[in-house]
Amino acid sequence: MNTSSVKIQTNNPHVVNSILDELRLLRTEVMMLFPQENIEDYAHPKKIKKSYQKAKDKY
Repeated sequence: MNTSSVKIQTNNPHVVNSILDELRLLRTEVMMLFPQENIEDYAHPKKIKKSYQKAKDKY
């Protein structure tokens, strides 16, 4: 995965912290929608997929 650095020029550190907090939240949401583990080995993979879809639609 390619990541790049971006320099944010501001005199207000609160702005930078707010942006970083928002990025962390977005990363968490993406990880929730696209789990990294193989759920096919679980007892009820269809129920898990349905729960993910329901959560995605709700939030």
